[in-house]
Amino acid sequence: MIVGLPTSREGVHNRSGRPRRTARAGFTLIEAALTTAITGIAFVAIMQLFGACTQQNRVGTNMTTAMLLAGHIQETMNGLSFNDPVLGTTYYGPEPGQTLANYDDLDDFDGLNFSPPIDSLRRPISGLSQFTQNVTVVPVLTGQLSSNNDPTIPLIPKTTYTGAARVLVRIFYRNKPSDGPTEVYRTSWIRVDE
Repeated sequence: MIVGLPTSREGVHNRSGRPRRTARAGFTLIEAALTTAITGIAFVAIMQLFGACTQQNRVGTNMTTAMLLAGHIQETMNGLSFNDPVLGTTYYGPEPGQTLANYDDLDDFDGLNFSPPIDSLRRPISGLSQFTQNVTVVPVLTGQLSSNNDPTIPLIPKTTYTGAARVLVRIFYRNKPSDGPTEVYRTSWIRVDE
């Protein structure tokens, strides 16, 4: 054992006789506050990212469901006659006494809203009651299929037979029953009388 050497750090001096600085342990108050602030900002940013991802996931799910519901309407209408098989062009819209189950021509679906929506077999889908299918059927000119493209301002009266019709399906969504409907999807197609 060597005699005369100090046994603790407090007594250690450098060659000039001043006490030697020792390595400190832990953080200063400023370092701790800065670390807390950086961590807090990162946490808030991550939570905002999760919120945005959740919202986009909901929008994507609603869009996929809306596309499926529009497809149901198109499949329902695919096998229908252009005009009523018995009464021809006498009525635009459902003929007297007709119900959804026995609609037999294209224009029977004009102006209908389905809430809850229906599937391709015309059965209600009660699990999707926050969605509404809106169907509009308008005549178009066979030589100008882009005619009469705004159903709110028809240029050709609905009762006019032109040999072609545009079917417009719009899908609306309500997050809560008290919310107003929001259009989430629309599609249209042209049917020509054969």
